Amino acid sequence: MNRKLLSLLGVVVLIALAGCAAPSAPGGQANETTDLPKEWPDREVFDEDLREGESKNNFEYRNETAGDEVQFSPKEMNNSTLPSNEEEREMVLYGRELMRNTSQAMPEHVGNELSCASCHGGTDPRYGMTQGMVGQDIDMIPLVGTHADLPEWTSRRDRMRDSRQRLMGCFDRSMNSQNSTEGTPAYDSREMQAMEAYMQWLSEGVPVKGQPYWSHLNKPEGDEKKPVEEVNPVRGAELYLENCASCHGDDGQGIEGSAPALWGPGAFNDGAGMSRMYTSASFIREAMPYGTPHTVSDWDDAQDIAGYMNGHDRPEFVEKEQDFPTSGPPEEGIYYPRTQEDLGYDMNPMRKKLEIAGIPTGTESLNESDIPDDVEYYDQPLRNESIDG
Repeated sequence: MNRKLLSLLGVVVLIALAGCAAPSAPGGQANETTDLPKEWPDREVFDEDLREGESKNNFEYRNETAGDEVQFSPKEMNNSTLPSNEEEREMVLYGRELMRNTSQAMPEHVGNELSCASCHGGTDPRYGMTQGMVGQDIDMIPLVGTHADLPEWTSRRDRMRDSRQRLMGCFDRSMNSQNSTEGTPAYDSREMQAMEAYMQWLSEGVPVKGQPYWSHLNKPEGDEKKPVEEVNPVRGAELYLENCASCHGDDGQGIEGSAPALWGPGAFNDGAGMSRMYTSASFIREAMPYGTPHTVSDWDDAQDIAGYMNGHDRPEFVEKEQDFPTSGPPEEGIYYPRTQEDLGYDMNPMRKKLEIAGIPTGTESLNESDIPDDVEYYDQPLRNESIDG
């Protein structure tokens, strides 16, 4: 065999080997070996995944304006609905376990006590949450159908993002992984693959790019939407004591076995979606209190409570200034200096109103005596008002 033919064969072999190599994750990160859990409960249905007092036959929600093909009908997790491939099935089960109990299952990657279930609903054992299987509580932010809508464009970083990149963003921001020992999990880690597998399983049967009615929070619009500078966090403090403090504490630091912290060092950071005014107001209106949603049904009330919650100290996201490079942060993003400047403030406008009123913005307890008599005074912008009076 001549030298030219040997060289040609060598090139062919190299090309073949390159084609068989596992693809690199974004940023050139190498893939990791996937170690699967060895044992899982051998039962047909996970009973804890059903709402208390409801049979699985009644566990269904309908929206008469949506087509039959996109009706919300939570899945059961049993041998007939799980993948037939054993390895894939174990990954789905493992992903479910990670998402229901993230802060305890992955403490090296979580910088607070939040889990995926904290926002997306499910059986978070730390807080006794039993509102269906994680990601399937329609009163919160369901994950059913999310995978079918990805990849998607995000203006927060001017790029497309896939399921794992979206999950990584949740670790970065909501679970404040910058405060953990190992930071956000690697793109191709076993944990990321498992959580993506669970999200994909939840989305089976949902049309691709269908954007079903339950997949997003309904933010205030038109007359329902207050201009940010007219939101009254002082009135929000009053409403917080009435509606929220029994679970989250007078100091907002959460109550063990009840609910997590809403601000302070153990809360989501200021780059999280929940730190934005209308986003958090929508969540409060649709999902809170947990287990009895829609209690705070008035949009004014929800926005004022959101203003109070987001007038407090919380961890600063170190990459926040890289957000929204083209469009600039939205007006509801009151922790962004660019938004504060656009609104005519030299600080977070909600914090400024609270400080003018003498209401604590740290982790001190809030008392009824802290609420001033002239609550309505704080309906106005107060841009030029001095904090010192």
